[in-house]
Amino acid sequence: MNRTIRMICATAMCGLTLAGCKNDQASDLQIEVLPEVHPAVPAVPTIPPPPYPVRYQDNTYSVYGARKRVHSTMDTEIEVTGYIVQVYTPPECPEGTVCAPARAPHLFIADSATEADPFKRLRLVGYADNQTAIDEAVEAARRGHPIQPNAEEGERAVPYDFNVGGKIKVRGRFTRVSATGFSEPDGVLEYASHAMLEPGPNPPVPPPAAAAH
Repeated sequence: MNRTIRMICATAMCGLTLAGCKNDQASDLQIEVLPEVHPAVPAVPTIPPPPYPVRYQDNTYSVYGARKRVHSTMDTEIEVTGYIVQVYTPPECPEGTVCAPARAPHLFIADSATEADPFKRLRLVGYADNQTAIDEAVEAARRGHPIQPNAEEGERAVPYDFNVGGKIKVRGRFTRVSATGFSEPDGVLEYASHAMLEPGPNPPVPPPAAAAH
């Protein structure tokens, strides 16, 4: 009996000792609170609007739009509205000098009259066989007797009112390789017809309203 009581007391004392050790360890434990984490998420970027409409109210394309919709415009006939920003003129060849052949007539149109970036310009080709044909058309128009093409033979009037700064609406086939040998990865426009919306400064032939004064 006494032996049993001694064992119970010993067990109880051991339990109290262990509990005391655990309490001492718990009192020494320090909990560190870490600062809140605020992830650095970049702001949602603002997408700028297109520089020009794909199509204008009259359903013609801008230069930007013709290229933006290349999957539907390439190798089809389209109408483009833009400004003439450069007209090719053959370099003069001094008499008695052998010069490289002049390139076929062509010009560049863009969505802005002051566009200087060549990658934002569209080349217009196929409106005349050579510069002589253009010079003759301009001179005839200045005299008041524009050259009339022979429609039965499929002839087409040579434009005489192209000049830098003029606003034009032109119809043509949008293609990467023209029949006259011009090649552009972004496409060239093979001329079919046009309407001069604004003559621009110094037109080759004064418009009828100006010529009447």
